[in-house]
Amino acid sequence: MQSSSRLFPVTLSATEMAADLYEDVYLLNPGVSPDPSVRIAVTRVRDPAWQGRRVPVVLIHREFQNKRQWLSPGGEGLAGLLARYGFDVWLPEMRGHGMSPRNRDWALGHIALLAEEDLPPVQRFVEEQSGVPPAWLGQGLGARMLAHALINNHRFLRLVPAAVFVDPGRADAHWTESEATMGEKLGLRRRQRFLGGLHGWGPEDEPSALFRDLYRTQKRYRRGKGHPTHEGLRVIRCPGLVVGVEDDEATVRGFAGNLGGQVRHTLGPGEGGRSAAGQSVLGTALQDDIRAWLTEHTRDLRADSID
Repeated sequence: MQSSSRLFPVTLSATEMAADLYEDVYLLNPGVSPDPSVRIAVTRVRDPAWQGRRVPVVLIHREFQNKRQWLSPGGEGLAGLLARYGFDVWLPEMRGHGMSPRNRDWALGHIALLAEEDLPPVQRFVEEQSGVPPAWLGQGLGARMLAHALINNHRFLRLVPAAVFVDPGRADAHWTESEATMGEKLGLRRRQRFLGGLHGWGPEDEPSALFRDLYRTQKRYRRGKGHPTHEGLRVIRCPGLVVGVEDDEATVRGFAGNLGGQVRHTLGPGEGGRSAAGQSVLGTALQDDIRAWLTEHTRDLRADSID
C-alpha cells in the first residue's frame, strides 16, 4: 500500500499491534544512494489512548540489533514507555536489519555512508509526518552514526532539538576487539559479514566493511591522527544527554565534554547491563530518566506540535 509522502516513494508495509500500541511499518525509498536497491524500514509506534499532543523521537538501534531492541512484541521497552508518555516514536532499522531488506551493496556499508545517506531522509520523513522535527537517540554504533550525521549535515544539525547518545564508546577502541578472536578480525578482509548470532551479540549480522573502517579509524586515532567523529562533536550545540550502560564514567563524561552545547548532561553508568543473550540493555530506571530528560528538552515542541 502506498503511503502519502511528497518527499520520495514510501510504502506502508505492515500495520501491527504491540500489546496496546499501534505499530505502522513504512518502507522508505529515498533514492539518494548510488545503490538503487536501498530501502529503509521505519516503524511508527503510538499509544491510541494518549489524547494530548505528541512529540516525535527517533531511536537508532545499536550494532547487531533491530527495532526489537526498543520494543518487544508485548509492547515493553524504551519505545513503549515513550509512546505511553505521549511521544510519537519512530524506529528506523539499518540496511539489512529487521524489516529493512538487504540491499545490493550491503557488504560495503560503513558508519559514514549509512549516516550520510540514510539518517537525513528518515529525519525529513518523520518531520513531514509529525509536523515538527524529531529528537534523536542512538545507542552504540547508532550513537556514532547520529553524531556523524549531525556533524556532517548542516540541515540535520540545525533542526534536531535534542540528542541522546547511549554508550557511544571510546575513540580508540570498540568492544568487539576484545570479544572476537584474532582469526575473526583478520578474516574481515575475506568475509562479507560479521556474525552477531554466532557470538550472542544480537540477532543481526553487520557488514565486515563497517568494522574494517571502524578499526582503521581507531588505529589512526591511537597514532595521533585525530578522530572524524569524536573531534567534531563541538559543532553539536543542541541539548545533549550521554548515557552509560556499558561505557564507564570517564568515557561518558569525555564524550559529553566534547559536545558544543551549553546543555550537556550525563547518566550512568547505571542500572542496566547485559541480557541473558549477552546484549546490552537499558534498565527501567535509566529508561525513565531518559524519558524525563526528553520530556523536559522537547517541551517547546510539545506546545507547538500537531496531533
